[in-house]
Amino acid sequence: MTKIKLLNRDALLGTIFVFMFMGLLQASNVQIEIVNVFEQVFENFQLTDIYYSKLRDSKKEHFEKDIVLVNIGTLDRKGIAKQIARLASEKPKVMGIDATFVGPRPKDPAGDFMLAQALRMMGDSFVLATMPDEWNPGISKFDTLRMPYAPFVASTDHAHVFTGILTDEDFTTWRDFPVYVDIKNGQKEYALSVKIAEKFNPEKTAKFLKRGNQVEPIYFKGNYDKFIKLDVNDLNDPDRDFSFVKDKIVLMGYMGDGYTDKHWDDDKFFTPLNSNLVGRGYPDMFGVVVHANIISMILNETYIDMMPDWLSYFLAFIVCYVNAVLFMWIVENQKLAVWYNAITKSIQLVEAIIILFMTMLLFGSFGYHANFTLLFFVILLSGDLIEIFSEILLRLFRGVRNKWKK
Repeated sequence: MTKIKLLNRDALLGTIFVFMFMGLLQASNVQIEIVNVFEQVFENFQLTDIYYSKLRDSKKEHFEKDIVLVNIGTLDRKGIAKQIARLASEKPKVMGIDATFVGPRPKDPAGDFMLAQALRMMGDSFVLATMPDEWNPGISKFDTLRMPYAPFVASTDHAHVFTGILTDEDFTTWRDFPVYVDIKNGQKEYALSVKIAEKFNPEKTAKFLKRGNQVEPIYFKGNYDKFIKLDVNDLNDPDRDFSFVKDKIVLMGYMGDGYTDKHWDDDKFFTPLNSNLVGRGYPDMFGVVVHANIISMILNETYIDMMPDWLSYFLAFIVCYVNAVLFMWIVENQKLAVWYNAITKSIQLVEAIIILFMTMLLFGSFGYHANFTLLFFVILLSGDLIEIFSEILLRLFRGVRNKWKK
């Protein structure tokens, strides 16, 4: 029985073959079912999704008492103005809205006037939404920033509601957000959630910003069930008491015709909380609820620290190389070669379980996102690909080389 060679040129070539195969598979436009499934899983699935949707006890996530979600439904500006005026009279500490009010409504000047008046009740403590426009890849900045109608923003503050997703892919999952975006004119526009958190608790927001990340992963506390929420009909009730919003954050936005709406909406997104891990069925969270989760993360300091990409690739390469050394050793030993599939599949299973356990442990206990997704797929594919490389490609290469020498 031959000895295992830790420094093995063939194992290195086999490792490179595995990574080349995965790269070509991901970049391929060939419409093959297994390729399409792999691409969808690789691009839209992370191991931490299992923690969020299957392992975490959501009951242990405390209810967020400082954030009140308000559904604006399909109300026009006049209806939204009435909501703002009624809630502002109860003196919340901060109000914000995940809706853009670009330009006037010539057919409804009264609605514009009422909205401007309602916004003045909160003044700088109200944050309106802006949207960066026209991404310029040459300078890695946006050319313009779509601002609210001038009378609305005259007395209020503003911040962006850009998701960080430039494409409209159906299965894009919202996992992180841009803390700020850079505009061509030199302006730096912070996120709506960051600006609201800063007005509510400047110290904790300053601590968050000291992390120095332009893009931050989102820790998802939960869906709207973790927040105080008011529907359109609640605010239409003249006898309803809203004194509980005093000194709280009031975050307004679209949450369907009713916040229990289960339909597919333009402002509803896939998140790691989605119960379908692969091939997601329906979006599970409205945009305003995502913003509420970000605010909660900042205020409760439940940040997520990300493993750098270089470390993710390095670990995947090292494990793949070790597997290649071991699997090629098995191929070269006749007594073990007949059991190749059974042995390698057992090793892969143990490795996958260890990786899954480490991912859940680090994320659930330490808030560290060890991005082992690439490593996980390397483990799953390495057994068969190393066998193909050893039994077919390597033998062909050796045969051609021997003939050439003769």
